[in-house]
Amino acid sequence: MTWSLYRWTWRLESPLYVGMPPAGSVNRCRLYVPARAVWGAISAEIARAKAATAFPEYDKVGCQVREHVRFTYLFPAEEEDNNKWSAWLPRYVPEEGLVWEHEGEGAGVQRLADRRFRARLVSTRPSTAIGPSSDNAAEGSLRETECINTRWRDQHGVSGGRVGLVGYVFIHKGLDQELREHLEQLEAIVVGGDSRYGFGQLRRVSKNDATSLFGCRVELGERDPQVKTERVLAHAATNCHGRSDLRGEMEILRGWDYGGHWQVKSPLWVPGSCAQSPQMWRIEHSGRWSGVPEGGWSDCADTVCIG
Repeated sequence: MTWSLYRWTWRLESPLYVGMPPAGSVNRCRLYVPARAVWGAISAEIARAKAATAFPEYDKVGCQVREHVRFTYLFPAEEEDNNKWSAWLPRYVPEEGLVWEHEGEGAGVQRLADRRFRARLVSTRPSTAIGPSSDNAAEGSLRETECINTRWRDQHGVSGGRVGLVGYVFIHKGLDQELREHLEQLEAIVVGGDSRYGFGQLRRVSKNDATSLFGCRVELGERDPQVKTERVLAHAATNCHGRSDLRGEMEILRGWDYGGHWQVKSPLWVPGSCAQSPQMWRIEHSGRWSGVPEGGWSDCADTVCIG
């Protein structure tokens, strides 16, 4: 077996902000944490732990982690009895749009529309920029920033249990032993934006062996870990085999890396997009998914895949 699979659960210790395209004066927040953000936060913590009193080797450690560890996206979770955390997962449903489903199986799965789910999880915080010459609010700078709360709310706005984040980690058998030990001993990370204001503090509350990914079958013996599902739970590309039966939304991803910007030029399906039948997906270094053609990668030899 090439990869080992673990289910990690994190508890929010402070509000979390993971940005997405704004809406007017509102800085909007995603309801999940992309794998790339998880990779960056964990790599930074390991680099600082290894460095002791020296300057951390962020680039070197980040490359080692990216090569031998794959992360899934983190999704919101509620704590149940016996310290069990159950995730809420996105799904696009015909004639309903985006909904969130409570983790589980069968016809009795709890489902909430995206708007109602955001009301349970998200709040906004006002902010503005102060002009240094006048000590007044700078014109046009008043904004609101969405963030994920540390506690759930019910339909009446009453505070409930703690908010968790659940995801999976694939660890390659070739991972350096020292890095493996740091990864296993990791207790807390800081992820997302506005961390200088105390946002994004997560504490790991459990790490369990797993044999499936949110109930979906996984392949751990391939060059890259693979998962078979009809619903993508990451940003996903399907250009390798031309399959077009996914339904959902698409977006262009942009970001920053070592002082420069990067962009995925082709639109990607967003988490929750669905097909009518399960298919195999490859989990890439970035945490994004790409479709595996029927018959394997030999069918895709002349196609440039999004990485």
